[in-house]
Amino acid sequence: MSHLVEELPAQKARRIAAGESLHLATTDAREELADALAREGFRRCDDVAGPVQGWYGVLKFRPFAAEDGPVRGTAVEVTVPDAFPFVPPRVYPSSQDRAEIVNGRTFDETYYEPGCGWHRDLDMAMCLFDEVDHVRLRWADGAVLLEQARAWLAADAAGWPDDAPALDLERYLYPAADQRVVLYGPLEDRDGEILRLQAKQNGVLRLGRSASQVRSGSRQRHRRWGAEAVLVLAAGELTSPIRHWADLLAAVGTDRAEQLIRAQRAGLTRVLVTYTRRDLPAALALELSASVDGEVQLRAMRAAPDDLATRQIRAGVGAEMLGTRRIAVVGVGAIGSIVADLLHRGGVGHLHLIDADRVLPGNTTRHLLGNATVGRWKASAVAEALRVARPHSGEITSAVENVDTPLGAIEVLAAFDVVVDATADSTATALLTAAARAGAGQLLSVYVLADGYAVRVDHTPAPNGQAQLPTPVLPPPVPTVYEAGCGSPVSTTSPAAAWEAAAIAARHAVALLLNPQSVPAGEERRLLPETGPR
Repeated sequence: MSHLVEELPAQKARRIAAGESLHLATTDAREELADALAREGFRRCDDVAGPVQGWYGVLKFRPFAAEDGPVRGTAVEVTVPDAFPFVPPRVYPSSQDRAEIVNGRTFDETYYEPGCGWHRDLDMAMCLFDEVDHVRLRWADGAVLLEQARAWLAADAAGWPDDAPALDLERYLYPAADQRVVLYGPLEDRDGEILRLQAKQNGVLRLGRSASQVRSGSRQRHRRWGAEAVLVLAAGELTSPIRHWADLLAAVGTDRAEQLIRAQRAGLTRVLVTYTRRDLPAALALELSASVDGEVQLRAMRAAPDDLATRQIRAGVGAEMLGTRRIAVVGVGAIGSIVADLLHRGGVGHLHLIDADRVLPGNTTRHLLGNATVGRWKASAVAEALRVARPHSGEITSAVENVDTPLGAIEVLAAFDVVVDATADSTATALLTAAARAGAGQLLSVYVLADGYAVRVDHTPAPNGQAQLPTPVLPPPVPTVYEAGCGSPVSTTSPAAAWEAAAIAARHAVALLLNPQSVPAGEERRLLPETGPR
């Protein structure tokens, strides 16, 4: 990594010391792993011919659900990368032929030779550890590493019972030269069709209408498929990953395989394979390159579905139910704009935004909106921003007005399942609170206290007969900050405090809608020590 600024002597000394310390730590980790492998009977095999060189040994195991069966054995080779322990070792199971060559002896029928299924990486190493676990380096412990490898062999020999339906077939192929992303919609009725991939902004290829062949050759006699054409093929339920051309032909069946071969010979360079694994649907986009020794080379393109279900799956388990609910956010300033954004992301079916203020330059420091919206009404500008960002999500309406009368407070509370008060205006909060206590509806008020000293959410009326939270105890005031054109003090609340308050408010709003029996009367969280800066 190149230095962006000139390095000071103190920085250089700190960097060198840190590098030496880290080098010693990684050296110790490698030595500890080597000791653990040696204790298990592994030996160095750097002198063994072949693509994999490192540590070699035989692991004994019993297949799952066959505890009383014979003990099986598989030779494995372990390589330790330079970045160990921050990168896991690679463990490769050996074929019986290679095991006998390396070991210098013959193995009997109990030798187990794993297949090339789902749980082997592109380089045919075992997939041993969950890559999502970014905290623990379990593979740094040699005993844990080998136990995981034994468990892998036991599961593989048993056919991987209760295997998760992982749908990332791209991991078994090298990436395509074309780095653009293929976006597709419903594919159920497109099997066997050759469609166009339409180039869009941001490096996107969107699946479109039927493609047509173009004439080529000196006399324009031949018709070939252009670079934008893609053949959609249904492979059905896959029992193993697609790694090679032969795998693809076998997966799509005889008739579709013949169609694919003809299309590839006519210039087709892209295929979109639909498939299921454990009945879950997915698609794999492939780039076909010129044949080498009679076999077409496959490369994986990045592909993703573009539909409502894909967006909702990350919105939370209650997204579908939230799609039937209505929430109003009164005040879409620094806190309210983020509350609105989070609720829209979560799938709220109807979001109504109320605010009679305009976006000013100073607002953009903490607000969802940026400089391009300065001068616009906050309510309508936020509503438009959310529609543009997530057009598939729920309905958004807005009103450029204030809640400044008892009747107005009652009407808005009665019209929505929950009203979020993010006005930071004592008059509006008092009106809404009084109306909620009178039974007009459910109110959730959110504040940042004392310029970021604490954040707080109050429910009115308090759920399940609970007592309201006590009045907050705030530190003594400090000199306020004023700004030209602003008659009241300017809040110096940090953006982080505003966003944290918004996140708490959104969480409480969703709980009120989905599980009201579990909702507390409110929540207050202190962000700064009482003696700290405000």
